[in-house]
Amino acid sequence: MVKIVTYNVNGLRPRVAQHGSLRRLLDALDADIICFQETKLSRQDLSGDVIMAEGYEAFISCNRSSKGRGAYSGVATFCRVTSAFSSQEVALPVAAEEGFTGLQETAKNSETIGDFVLLTPLEEEGLGEVTREELLKVDNEGRCVITDHGHFVLFNIYGPAVEEDDRERVRFKLLFYKRLQRRWEHLLALGKRVFVVGDLNIAPASIDRCDAPPGFEKQMFREWLRSMLREHGGPFFDAFRSKHPERVGAYTCFNQKVGAEVYSYGSRIDHILVSGACFHHCSSVEDHSIFSCHVEECEIVDHFRRGNSENMSMWKGGRSSKLEGSDHIPVYIVLNEIPQLPVHNTPSTAARYLPEIRGRQQSIVSFLRKGIVCEHKDATDLNIPMHRLDESYCGDVLESKVIYKEEPLTVIAKYSEGSDLHSVIKRKNLDQLLNEGSSGSSHNSTATLLAKQSRKASFSCSKDVSNKKSKHNLSSQPTIKSFFQQPKSKPGDGNSNSLVTPPDTLHGMDELHDPKNDCLPESIQCTTSVTEDQGNSNVPCSFSTDKCNDATLEWQRIQRRMKMTLPLCKGHREPCIPRSVKKGSNTGRLFYVCARAQGPSSNPEANCGHFQWATVKSKEKRR
Repeated sequence: MVKIVTYNVNGLRPRVAQHGSLRRLLDALDADIICFQETKLSRQDLSGDVIMAEGYEAFISCNRSSKGRGAYSGVATFCRVTSAFSSQEVALPVAAEEGFTGLQETAKNSETIGDFVLLTPLEEEGLGEVTREELLKVDNEGRCVITDHGHFVLFNIYGPAVEEDDRERVRFKLLFYKRLQRRWEHLLALGKRVFVVGDLNIAPASIDRCDAPPGFEKQMFREWLRSMLREHGGPFFDAFRSKHPERVGAYTCFNQKVGAEVYSYGSRIDHILVSGACFHHCSSVEDHSIFSCHVEECEIVDHFRRGNSENMSMWKGGRSSKLEGSDHIPVYIVLNEIPQLPVHNTPSTAARYLPEIRGRQQSIVSFLRKGIVCEHKDATDLNIPMHRLDESYCGDVLESKVIYKEEPLTVIAKYSEGSDLHSVIKRKNLDQLLNEGSSGSSHNSTATLLAKQSRKASFSCSKDVSNKKSKHNLSSQPTIKSFFQQPKSKPGDGNSNSLVTPPDTLHGMDELHDPKNDCLPESIQCTTSVTEDQGNSNVPCSFSTDKCNDATLEWQRIQRRMKMTLPLCKGHREPCIPRSVKKGSNTGRLFYVCARAQGPSSNPEANCGHFQWATVKSKEKRR
C-alpha cells in the first residue's frame, strides 16, 4: 500500500514551528509520499530544520524569480523511506527533476525524466511564439518537482493564482499549463503512469465552489482542466470527484480573512489526478486503469484544518489576530497492490546533496592561501606581530585596508577605538597597499593613508546605513501602542509627547484598517522595568504604574466611544468592523462590513453581507 498526501502549507517554516519540528509535521500526515506547496523558501534560506528529517528524503524547488517579492511559491516532496541506499521501496524515487521544461541547470546536468527535450523558440496555440526566456521564467518560480517512482511519475504542482485583468500573469498561467500538458502527453505516450498532485488554483466545476456564479464553468482555465479529465475526453481521473461524484461542500481552501472555514465556505482547488494502465495483464484498458484497479480511496483530511493544532486560534467576529495554520486542507490517495522496485539509491538531486544543506566542497587552492577574514572586538583583543601583517580590519560603518611595518599598536588602537565590529578585506586593494608600504613609506604616511581610508569608508558606509534606516522607517507600519510610548531622549530634554492619543487620530490609523488585525489592544503594558527606573533615578519615568493605569482607562473609554460610533449591520444589528480598500481608485477609503464569518446566504448565522462606506469629512469641516 502506498499513501500520497498533497498539502498547501502556506509557509513551511510556520508549519514546522506550529508542530514543533519537521519530523512531527510529516509524521502527523502519516503518508509515504508528502507533497507540499507554497513552502515560501528561497535557496539562501534553506536549512536542515525545514528540509531534513530522519526517515525522509526531500526533493525541492525554490523560487528564483527576481520580482522583488521575497520568498514565495516553492514546492517540496518528502518521501518516507527505511533506507536511502540499496532500497526497493516505491516511495524512494529512482530519479527526480526540478521544474518541467528541462531547461533548469539541474536538468542539464542529468537526463530528464522520459528523455524530454524542448527546442526553443516554439509556437504555442493561443500564445504565439514562446522564447527560451519565457520558459525559464515559468520554471524559475519554483512551482514543480517531478519524481519518478518507477511504476509512476509524480508531479508536485503549485499553480499560479492570477487576476483576470493582469494580462501578463494570465499569459504566464496559460503557458504554465500548456507546457505541463505537453510534458504529461510525452510521458503517457511512452507508456508511463502519471500522477499530478497539488494546489492547481483551479476549481473545475460549480460543485467545487461555494458561491459559484452563473457562467462559472466557462472560464478559460476551468475549461482547460475539465478537458484533461476522462469524462470530457482527457486522460486523467479526478481521483476525489471520481470517488465522490455527488458530494457537495467538499472544499480544500478557505479565506481566513472572512472566517470562511467556520461554515465550510470555500473551494476545491487541491487535486489528485491519475492516468495510466493498471498492473494487471489484460487487453481492456477501459476496465483496468490505474484508478479503477489500484486507487483504494481518496479523501480530504478535514480534521487537519489549519494544521490540526490543539491551541489554534478561532474566528472571533473579525476582531481576532491572524489565524494560525494554513488556509488549505490536505488531500490523500491510497494505492494498493503496488509492486516493489529493483534496488536503487537516492537520486543525486535530493535535498541532502544541496550545497546549502551539505556544504560546499573546498578547492585545494583554499588550503594554500592565507585567510582574508578576521574578527576582533576591540583594540585590546588584537594580537598583532611586529612584522608586516597581511590582514585588515573593518566594520559595519567602515571598511579599511591597513599596513603595519614594525609599528606600535597606537595607530590601530586609535583607529578601532570604541568599535565592536567585524572586517573583511579586498585582496586587490590589499596587495596594492602592501606594495606601497614596502617601498619605504614612513609611519606618518601610513597613518595618513589609514586615516584617509577610514574617513572615506566611514562616510560611504554610514550613508548606506542611514539609507537603510530611512527605507526601514518608510516601510514599517507603526502600531497603535507606539503612540503611548515616549521617544528616547537625553536627560535634560524638556520635550515630551502626550501619553494619550486624541480619539480623532485613531480614525487615520492603519492598524484599524488592516483586515488581518481588526482589534484594538485591551490594555497598554509598562515597557520600563522597575529595576531600570531605580537605576535611572535622575530621569523621570513616564511609564509609571499610575500612568499605565490612566492609559488603560483611556483605552477603555476610546473603545466604548468607537463601539458607539460603529454602524450596526442590517442582518444582526451588531457592530460592524472597519476595513479599507487596498487598490484601485478608492485606495485607502474606509468602509464597514458585517463582523460575522462568511457563509452561505441561506444560513442566518453567517455574514449578512452588510456594506457601508465610512463618512468622509471635508477639509472645511475638519478646520
